[in-house]
Amino acid sequence: MLHSPVKTVCSCRPLPFSIPGREQSGANPPQSRINPGFFKTFRTLPQQHLFNELYARDTAKKIKSTFKMKGESGRHLTTNPPFGYVKDEQDKDRWLIDEEAAKTVRYIFKLCCDGLGPTQIANRLRQEQVLTPTAYKAQQRGELLPERPFQWAQKTVSGILDKVEYLGHTENFKTASKNYRSKKRIKTAKEERKLFRDTHPAIVDEHTFQVVQEIRAHRHRPTATGKVSIFSGKVFCADCGAKLQYCTANAFSPNQDFFNCGNYRSNTGTCTAHFIRAVTLEKIVLAHMKRVLAYVQQFETSFVKREMEKANLKRQSSVEQAKLDIVTLKRRDEDLDVLFKRIYEDMVAGRLSPERFDKLSTQYEEEQKQVRQVIRELQLLIDDGEQEVHDLRQFLKSVRKYTDPEELTAEMLNELVDKIIVHAPDKSSGHRRQKIEIYYKAAGIIDIADDLCEAGDGRGQWRKNRKTA
Repeated sequence: MLHSPVKTVCSCRPLPFSIPGREQSGANPPQSRINPGFFKTFRTLPQQHLFNELYARDTAKKIKSTFKMKGESGRHLTTNPPFGYVKDEQDKDRWLIDEEAAKTVRYIFKLCCDGLGPTQIANRLRQEQVLTPTAYKAQQRGELLPERPFQWAQKTVSGILDKVEYLGHTENFKTASKNYRSKKRIKTAKEERKLFRDTHPAIVDEHTFQVVQEIRAHRHRPTATGKVSIFSGKVFCADCGAKLQYCTANAFSPNQDFFNCGNYRSNTGTCTAHFIRAVTLEKIVLAHMKRVLAYVQQFETSFVKREMEKANLKRQSSVEQAKLDIVTLKRRDEDLDVLFKRIYEDMVAGRLSPERFDKLSTQYEEEQKQVRQVIRELQLLIDDGEQEVHDLRQFLKSVRKYTDPEELTAEMLNELVDKIIVHAPDKSSGHRRQKIEIYYKAAGIIDIADDLCEAGDGRGQWRKNRKTA
């Protein structure tokens, strides 16, 4: 049986490719094999990014809300306690004092009270080979110490001196981020923070902490020679109010160091020299302080009576009146909230027209704004009045610590003296005379006698002149 040959047809033309869902047309160019769902996914990518963004923002809000609730309850927000404290093993939210580390913290505060700045304190700690907080924690955990375990930094010392936690208080919300995308923390204003007192044991006392804060408020650059003066930041010019700069050199002897007005620049500045030697200033202040201490310790009752009278009786009466007024204003503030709620309910119920509601609400809001402003002003007046009494008591407490001192120390100066005013020298009599005013804390100028220590010719001499202090 014969079979017919098989006819094979060979074509070199490519088979047409069509995308499902589309009509094939001869005008369309050839296309590669791409998954049709790719285009759909590509079109929805912006929506997916939007959903991811909303999810991240919602999560950040929940975390922020949780931290806010925790912070407002007075609990610690930080994971690691400050240097000097450790967590209680039974209660992780409770801080206990680490005595070994606390000794270093107290030593840092003492050095600051002695007149040393953060850089000088860091240098002292490096010389004495005191472990840094990082090295100390590594040692406590039994870990390998860092390469430089005694390398204290100025920033570390400043952070320790600024921490209110060493008073036993908790301060939350000290930093915040701009948004949930940024990891950078920004310091918040004091009024935005929350302070909770006596939440854990204190390492330093209130008085020492306040003295340190005042010293740091008048912080100054150390000299290139490394010499320091206990008067730096406390001496001011009587004419322009600028600080007197401490001037020294390696070749200077102790009686050659001097203070000069910061606005004096070799007759090209805006003020005169107001030159006074450091040893002269120290002798004057020590002599006057001895008389003040002796007088206050011997006649404390009469001194307190006179200072209270000098505190302005009118101010005392105004403080008492402010305490009465602030109660009335706070009650009015609460009443305005009730009135605003009432007129809103009347408008919703139709008993009050929207126009009338807008007018009344504007009046109530304006009145409430004024009431709250007056409340703040009265509260400041009350706080200032109470602070004066507290400062006077603290001054008397500091006076009792020193009895006939032989030398003037930085701690004594910072506890008792607020500022020193140096006047321009007077040469009208043919001799150089220079008036000095010493302002004591909570008391100002203390006039205990008819004489005033006055600088002589500037070479360490001093004399008494019959004038008011």
